[in-house]
Amino acid sequence: MGALHTSVPRWPAEIPAVDPAGRAVALLAFGAAGKRLLTAWRAAVPERTPVWSHVVDRADDDSLGLLARQVAEARVGWRLMLAGPEVDVLAARSVAIGLGVLDAEIRMVVTGAARKRVFCPHCRGTTETAAPVAAEVPCAGCGRRLHVYGHVSRRLGAYLGFMADAEEVA
Repeated sequence: MGALHTSVPRWPAEIPAVDPAGRAVALLAFGAAGKRLLTAWRAAVPERTPVWSHVVDRADDDSLGLLARQVAEARVGWRLMLAGPEVDVLAARSVAIGLGVLDAEIRMVVTGAARKRVFCPHCRGTTETAAPVAAEVPCAGCGRRLHVYGHVSRRLGAYLGFMADAEEVA
């Protein structure tokens, strides 16, 4: 698959600024590198703009639940800023988009892309891995050997996998 025909995000080279037109800002950071960015963003939020900020280790059920509650309270002019490893930023973005947040309302910084989530269409589970695109990984849910495909689902916040030996199965 050519670089022009991929859904793998091209993360911005520059750190996005806080939107000065935002009427409220939610900042969510993952890990130490994300926390440094959150601290800088928080200092840049215009005075009197309501701001919610939270630093967590990972995008787990608890932290994504916190984000979901923030999205539920969001009103026109609300902005979301995410910082941290790709695996966590994509998971958080997936939750936000699934709850109706628009791309224009989200700004992201990825501090590392070593780990990724791979979706298995067979068991509908996800497997976290350090394997690169085009590698094969065992599905944590069903054990099938998955080829890590160069396509990222916005809805799932994960790379798509497909059964690596599908043609060999009788």
